[in-house]
Amino acid sequence: MRAGDLESGIFVPDRATAAIALHQMIQRSRPQGYEPEVTISHSLQMGTWTIHLSGRVDGISRREGRIELEEIKTTTRRLEPEEIGENPHHWAQLKIYAYMVAEDYHLEAVDTCLTYAQLHTRKTYEIRRSFTRQSLSEFFMKLIKRLVDHMQTIQHFQAMRDHSITTLQFPFADIRRGQSQMMEETYQAIKDKAQLLVQAPTGIGKTMAAILPALKTLARGKYDRMFYLTARSTGKQVAEETFDILNAQALRLKVVTLTAKEKICFKPGAECNRDACDFARGFYDRIDAALDQAYETDQWRREFIEQVARQFQICPFEFSLELSEFADCIICDYNYVFDPQAHLRRFFTRLRETYLFLVDEAHNLVDRSRDMYSAETYKKSFLVLRRLVKDALPDMYRVLGQVNAQFLKIKKSNQGHGQAFALDDLPDDLQSNFLDFIKLCEKWLALNREAPFREALIECYFQVVRFMKVAEMFDASYAVCCDQIKKDFRIKLFCIDPSGPLSHVLERGRATIFFSATLTPTDYFRRMFGCGEASSDLVLTTPFPHENLCLLVSGVSTFYRNRRNTRRRVADLICTMVSQKVGNYLIFFPSYAYMAMVLEPFQQQCPHIETLIQRPGLSETGREKFLKRFKQHNRSSLVGWAVMGGVFGEGIDLVGDRLTGAVIVGVGMPPPNLERELINAYFAEQYEAGYEFAYIFPGFNKVLQASGRVIRSENDRGVVLLIDSRFASPRYQDMYPADWNPNPIREPSDVRDILQPFWN
Repeated sequence: MRAGDLESGIFVPDRATAAIALHQMIQRSRPQGYEPEVTISHSLQMGTWTIHLSGRVDGISRREGRIELEEIKTTTRRLEPEEIGENPHHWAQLKIYAYMVAEDYHLEAVDTCLTYAQLHTRKTYEIRRSFTRQSLSEFFMKLIKRLVDHMQTIQHFQAMRDHSITTLQFPFADIRRGQSQMMEETYQAIKDKAQLLVQAPTGIGKTMAAILPALKTLARGKYDRMFYLTARSTGKQVAEETFDILNAQALRLKVVTLTAKEKICFKPGAECNRDACDFARGFYDRIDAALDQAYETDQWRREFIEQVARQFQICPFEFSLELSEFADCIICDYNYVFDPQAHLRRFFTRLRETYLFLVDEAHNLVDRSRDMYSAETYKKSFLVLRRLVKDALPDMYRVLGQVNAQFLKIKKSNQGHGQAFALDDLPDDLQSNFLDFIKLCEKWLALNREAPFREALIECYFQVVRFMKVAEMFDASYAVCCDQIKKDFRIKLFCIDPSGPLSHVLERGRATIFFSATLTPTDYFRRMFGCGEASSDLVLTTPFPHENLCLLVSGVSTFYRNRRNTRRRVADLICTMVSQKVGNYLIFFPSYAYMAMVLEPFQQQCPHIETLIQRPGLSETGREKFLKRFKQHNRSSLVGWAVMGGVFGEGIDLVGDRLTGAVIVGVGMPPPNLERELINAYFAEQYEAGYEFAYIFPGFNKVLQASGRVIRSENDRGVVLLIDSRFASPRYQDMYPADWNPNPIREPSDVRDILQPFWN
């Protein structure tokens, strides 16, 4: 029954509470004989389907032998006929209630009242209409027939889907060592409603080993929908390619890939409303036809979604969300499931559906979830907005002045603590000012007026709304971080331990499979993910010959204080390694500054070797150009210089001669700062492992990811050189994969002596 335009919603933190209070106020104002919150139900048979309907009418009035049903809708809009419009969705709900009452009480007519209530003013606007029993029956039967036809289409496809899955075979001639074990464990975890952490080396075929048993359990009715969650666009591509392989075996499965709004939007920067975007105007008038056409295809990827969206002149992002309702598998970023601001509410407010979560490259989830459950706000943005609204919105100007005063108060109260400091508790006065600001913003935005300050106001509004939403989760696992950033001052609600919020999300899934090449140590990740007692882990070794990887470990110090003194030794080691065989190499550093420090002496020692340097802020196009340079069978060597943990540290697949070796300089530790020290202190108290949780484990996983770029298939041969004195310590060697066989290096000549027989 949807019709009309797509509109950007305005989220109000206390909207539900305010709406309930306004509902109750209206209900109390009604005359005697008015009964609020009446639960009604009705059942009927249509073909082979039995349909049960139930709902709760906001109010029923009985007087003079007639019955009137009231439905109350709260709104932030002005209560004017042209603003309220004719909402077919609201009237359909009320007419269905009226049909149910007419049938159950054998009434020839039913009176209705659709009441709109303005949240801020509490004023009401009532629309009364009467419907005959016959007209209600005709309306209802037409609607239900659409529902039944829709359900039969889905049921027919699901029968084909399940049959195609039962005949599905492992698509390759050989199963790699460990792959079959991962499939068995994944199947069992889904069956047992458990959480499984799988560390499987690069090249083992993790994606297929996760998806195939997931499909088998789907066909057996163990869950309703699968979410394949990734941290990068490359992860989405791997999942799509895996489904392509299975589709070649006649798999029938509806799969949608969700692309970020800012990437797929046809009018970037425009507001989502009829006045700013042609693809929002009349969106709901055309969406059903677009969905019907799309349903004839099984794979809904970005190019297909954009093509159909342009054909029907609808928003591609919202179209992809509509398609997700029909999808058996949703390939998307972590935030669509885990982020409280961005998760797909259409799924996670339901109680009857069960979900499976497949979390790819799961090592990324720790830092990503910290970002999702944190929020920050900046003093300067409020000052800028305050100047802009001074003449037009005096009340908002006053509240923004109070917000600025709170920022100054917090800043001055901690003078002498340096650029960054932490508070244990949320500043109550600031929260109160933020709530006042939100209410004034919503009141003005409801007027839908153009103004020079509109964009700045909306940006501030959503910044504050996110801050207040995170504030609701604030507990002992959070801290308030305050810091001076150039001429601005930031207040951040920092999530130290995301395990609590993550565990709540995991409860929504029947089972969750976390998989990555680097989940070391698994106990650390189990705790950080918030896994329950019914969780298990599986650590697999490489399926490829161990002798294909030559691992060199140098004890040259890369501590910050020693870097300038040892930079020439590091450059000498790199130059010696890449000179032993013509090929492509990647050199990973913990920072751009350190990279530049070593690059200069390297180019002096090896002027004949071509270098390719990763620059800060590299675009996706720039990334692709960088990787295209890594060709097979090069006549001369190419050495790419990159940062660890960046776009080239994981998620790239340079098979065969496209990558000959890698050098990892340093242990990958994140630099010390206020947030890392808060993590250190928190987990020292929780598990007596603060330094490990804050620095060692996150850093070493970057090392493992970078080194995993080298051996990608059974035919690959390559070399990895680790440079740092800490790599030789027991603390680090205990974390080495079982298949690593390190060769200690003292001098560059040792590199030559080991690599010459290896390559020959």
